[in-house]
Amino acid sequence: MTASPVQCDHNEDGSMPKYSCREHNSPLTDAIHDVIEEDTLVDSGDNSDNEKKCCSSFCAYYAKHDLLFVLLGAGTGVAIGVGIYYWNPADPETKNTVLLWVGLLGDLFLRALKCVILPLIFVSIAISVMDMLLLGQAGKMVGVTIGLYISTTICAVILGVLSSLAFSSLYPKNDGEGTASVVPEVKLGCSVDAVTGLASSFLTEMSDGSLVCTTENSTDSIFLMEDVNGYFATSPSVTVVTEITLSESLYQGLFMQLIGPNMLGLFIDNNFLGVIVLAAAFGIALSLLANNPPKGVKWTQLVSIQVLEELMQVFMMFVHWIIWCAPFCILSMIAKAIGGQSNMNETLETLGWLLISVLVACLAQVLIVYCGLYYYFLRSNPFKYFYYIIEAMTLAFGSASSAATLPLTIENAINSGKVAPGVARFVLPLGATINMDGMSIYTVCACVALAYLNGITPTAANYIVLAVSATLGSIGTAPVPSAGIVIIITCYGAAFGGAEVPYGVAFLFAFDWLIDRFCTMFNVMGDTIVAAVVSSRLDEATHDEFLRSVEKVNER
Repeated sequence: MTASPVQCDHNEDGSMPKYSCREHNSPLTDAIHDVIEEDTLVDSGDNSDNEKKCCSSFCAYYAKHDLLFVLLGAGTGVAIGVGIYYWNPADPETKNTVLLWVGLLGDLFLRALKCVILPLIFVSIAISVMDMLLLGQAGKMVGVTIGLYISTTICAVILGVLSSLAFSSLYPKNDGEGTASVVPEVKLGCSVDAVTGLASSFLTEMSDGSLVCTTENSTDSIFLMEDVNGYFATSPSVTVVTEITLSESLYQGLFMQLIGPNMLGLFIDNNFLGVIVLAAAFGIALSLLANNPPKGVKWTQLVSIQVLEELMQVFMMFVHWIIWCAPFCILSMIAKAIGGQSNMNETLETLGWLLISVLVACLAQVLIVYCGLYYYFLRSNPFKYFYYIIEAMTLAFGSASSAATLPLTIENAINSGKVAPGVARFVLPLGATINMDGMSIYTVCACVALAYLNGITPTAANYIVLAVSATLGSIGTAPVPSAGIVIIITCYGAAFGGAEVPYGVAFLFAFDWLIDRFCTMFNVMGDTIVAAVVSSRLDEATHDEFLRSVEKVNER
């Protein structure tokens, strides 16, 4: 995505105040912005200076050592969870109540991420599609760039599937751990209403244990049935998977999800694929309006496009705020997950194989896809090129954010002598938005691991739907730390069904800080490879035309 210019007023120490970032061509006037900033700066009291300094110092330290706090949160969560795991109170319900409140922050954290991710994906993809189409004068080279990014992502998904298949025999075959069956419940009617034909009174257990017929329809009228013959079907509390044919799975799970009957329903139902298709159509429509505005419509380029771009900034701020709380929420989720376990061995074994399968697939992506592309188009040693971008790869591993690494990535790519400056400034930011090869691999491998943890053996149909979902989902993944967790949850739901968060997600956070860093490093590596290939394909005339088109979009 080509980012529109953003104006950020910095403090004297170089830090960015929370109120000062805005787009240059914001629909709000400068006067309105000034009022907003002045209101934000109003002092609340004489003692507020010390409070602000204290808060500012802590926030600065917290931001600088975010990984340390994540590790501390995970470690503390493990310690608390182990303590709860071995705690055996006289009343088991007491332990359940403690687990409920210990996991509150973690539950709110996941709900917040799920709340913001679909709007963020919609806006991100709409803007990306719009910007690509507005580069029509250099459409050939834009097509090459997009084609390369999509090709590497498809290869990454295929390698992720192959790696998952290779390690699938090593995953513990869980027959339902974490997916407790629902015991059949019945109500026994005593009499039937002559008009409605429904039971008008129910057999009810009284406080002294006696059974009487009452008209009160309460929980005392509910009886649990012991299904000794296994006649009644039980339903797991987390995921329900019905064995259907490959054609039915693709028809209902893929094609029927691409277009929904209701736009708002796509978001309400968490229809991931439908939101992506709607966003792409929205971006196409906006690009057509921008190039050929209807008569009498003068606001298209000034408002509709700008609103999307500012919404993008708003949703990204939401994501940063949510991730800022990650250490405390990770503590909550891990403590609840470990404390509520009955058997930890299978879970830890599955996540260990998950880490190995992700790394194996990522290494295969580098050696087969990236090195193969680079050598085929440039006829030179790719490892010499990797030497020039090792600094950006190191920062990517440390920050777990391809967006934060972007300035250094551009600088390293240009200094290598293999990427023209203009190409680097367009291809690399676009790649930081839509090229998430590492995330694609992680999504596939994690969903398969979660499936086994939930007692599901993936079928060919599951793998196909998962591959499509992971490919499209990686395009909308925010380039910030841990943003892929919700993509994993969403893709899992698309491939295996169920609207609930699958069992085992909390444990992903214990490994996510490490896996996410490897994936980000491979994402940056893929971006630089595509930039080098695109630059090698540009002749001087096409290069100039390409740059003029990029500048035209940036001036929007």
